[in-house]
Amino acid sequence: MNIDDLTYGQLKQIAAMFAGQEVAPVSQAKPHAAIPVIVCTDKRGVVFGYCTDTSARPITLLKARMALYWSSDVGGVFGLGEKGPTKDCKISAVLPEIVLEGVTAIFTVDPVAEKAWTSIKVQGR
Repeated sequence: MNIDDLTYGQLKQIAAMFAGQEVAPVSQAKPHAAIPVIVCTDKRGVVFGYCTDTSARPITLLKARMALYWSSDVGGVFGLGEKGPTKDCKISAVLPEIVLEGVTAIFTVDPVAEKAWTSIKVQGR
């Protein structure tokens, strides 16, 4: 075993063992090619981005954008994954990378929605 190959979650488990704490088991899923996802957080954040390891906690998203507001024509959070934001939605600027804790849901994004997320203008610009 090479320590450089350990995930953040595995390192947290090792640290918790020495501190005498219990930590939820870490998924053994392997990293994969970056896929478009929407992540919901316990702070009510809704963030689109590309992820290479959906089982990691905290989760890292690349080219991330946050839904600041979505209009009723979208059809809720699942609509953001199905067809993406529309012209009446308010979407943040793009961050190259973001690490999110408190993940409550991760769902995949349809190709139509991915195109909408990547092409919609930044709110206020």
